[in-house]
Amino acid sequence: MGALSAWMPVSFQGDSMRPTLIPGDRLLVKRSQSDTEYQRGDIIVFRDPRDSSGPLIIKRIVGLPKESIRASRLVYVNGQLLTEPYLADSVDQFDGSARGVNRIGNTSYFVMGDNRSASTDSRDFGVIDESKIFGRAVLRYLPIARARKLKRYH
Repeated sequence: MGALSAWMPVSFQGDSMRPTLIPGDRLLVKRSQSDTEYQRGDIIVFRDPRDSSGPLIIKRIVGLPKESIRASRLVYVNGQLLTEPYLADSVDQFDGSARGVNRIGNTSYFVMGDNRSASTDSRDFGVIDESKIFGRAVLRYLPIARARKLKRYH
């Protein structure tokens, strides 16, 4: 894969990833080169699984292949509460009603937005197969005042 095709610029829209991302943020996405490079906490880009010609979606990986997950606003992985330092402080005040335990397949990921109350994610459309992932967001380059490397949490 050439240097240019290894990277993809993406513009973020919507409120589902606040406070990490805000509408108008421009991201540089590292295109997937192996199926083992994704980790919990990574922000990934994929096509809407309900509409293969639909818009690109940007969410955070919270569940990895072969894990059991229970998620509403808070996430339990294999029965343990997942620590998520990137969430807004208000998220842990009300957990809502947790959905049932789901087992993630061998090549799939459970994704959620950082702004749980404004996000349509794996709680709604299910897991994302690794073959559908375009890549991992690594850098916010615009606006300049918010430009920085995106931290990996794992």
